[in-house]
Amino acid sequence: MIDIQQSGAVLQLTINRPEKKNALTRDMYQCLAAEVARANGDQSIHAIVLSGVGGVFTAGNDLDDFRARATDANPKPSAGLAFIEALMNCDTPVIVAVEGLAIGIGTTLLLHCDSVIAGRSATFKTAFVDLGLVPEAASTVTMPLHLGSRRAADLLLFGEVLSGEQARDCGLASKAVADGDALTEALAQAERLAGKPREALRASKRLIRAPWRAQVEQALEREREVFSARLRSEDCQSALDRLARR
Repeated sequence: MIDIQQSGAVLQLTINRPEKKNALTRDMYQCLAAEVARANGDQSIHAIVLSGVGGVFTAGNDLDDFRARATDANPKPSAGLAFIEALMNCDTPVIVAVEGLAIGIGTTLLLHCDSVIAGRSATFKTAFVDLGLVPEAASTVTMPLHLGSRRAADLLLFGEVLSGEQARDCGLASKAVADGDALTEALAQAERLAGKPREALRASKRLIRAPWRAQVEQALEREREVFSARLRSEDCQSALDRLARR
């Protein structure tokens, strides 16, 4: 359900589960993490492009996988966070094309990428508090860094929904383009990077991220602990049950 294609120096990863609005399962996260890690060590790859099929980026975590983890007495480590860590450790530039829904981790993962191209009517939303949870993917640090603390609160506490243009205006997205054009623009950006010296790109990305790298790593661990506890809370269990009945 992750399509993998390399064209020249550009690796394209496409989330392909349209019947579930590209909701991400454990297997899909593992595939994405493995491909990002592989690309990071492949000298032939200068840029990674991530997108979804069917006019949707991703509806976030698969609900069935999420419920199973919430009720497991001995849950496995989060595959979603392993993917986030792969992005954090990736020195190869990552460009994301967002059309339609970018829900939950579909929004927070963008904060670990280098360029985000959004269709103008794309929908960005995080609903952690509504589910009795807390933010994840180190978003309690990365979102204030990118958007400022007050805008971060709008998304992470109030669950505000942003369009592609609003995401661009507040810094969550790099560009807003006509609906249907996000992937074309993302691939064009990737081709520009493909023509640049690979090691200079990678060294520059490391330097850009160095000032807050430790903060992001610490936030990931803080959130992991609290998120795991909240996942077993009555608030979260009730919210997941309501969603399952819809």
